[in-house]
Amino acid sequence: MTEPRRHRRARLAALAATGLLIGPVLVGCSGDDEPGPATTSSSATPSGAAAPLTTKASLGTVTGRLPRAARDTLRTDVSAAVDAWIDGAYGGDYPRTDFDGAFASFTSGARERAAADRRLMTNAGLGESVDTVEMTARRVRVDALARSGRAAAATAHVHLGLQITGTDGDVRRDRVTGSLFLTLERGAWKVFGYDVARGRV
Repeated sequence: MTEPRRHRRARLAALAATGLLIGPVLVGCSGDDEPGPATTSSSATPSGAAAPLTTKASLGTVTGRLPRAARDTLRTDVSAAVDAWIDGAYGGDYPRTDFDGAFASFTSGARERAAADRRLMTNAGLGESVDTVEMTARRVRVDALARSGRAAAATAHVHLGLQITGTDGDVRRDRVTGSLFLTLERGAWKVFGYDVARGRV
């Protein structure tokens, strides 16, 4: 695995149903009753390996009124949607070539675009020559826009560290960072846009 150090970025901009771009909207002071960090799901690990890293999820800025219980639910549900992408895209057993389930928590339009960006948005470009992937950092911070006491839109800021061991024994470290933009679709949080970068560290 001797490919040169590179830094790649992919963007899918989209407008929320409210007609407002999520990024600029999520600005303002945080409420006084924000819950602390929580942990959510983690990636699969072969038997006998070290315990997988659990996502450290926190709530960032909430613009608008949102009760404490609703904030807890928001953080949990948005993080679960992000974890579905992380686990499907970068976790699992290797070598592997099937990353079809990586975008199950994306809207149909975002899923199509992310599939075109699969070498960035998944390990598809490396999977066949990878022996193991260890997640060394896994953090999600959720910002939200609330209306009438309910979350209307969310941005998940992701920081992911990957230690990738190739079938030839070579080790590389990658960092995946960026933002996923989410909206409620049939009662579930779905990713409808993203701005994600990946590079060697």
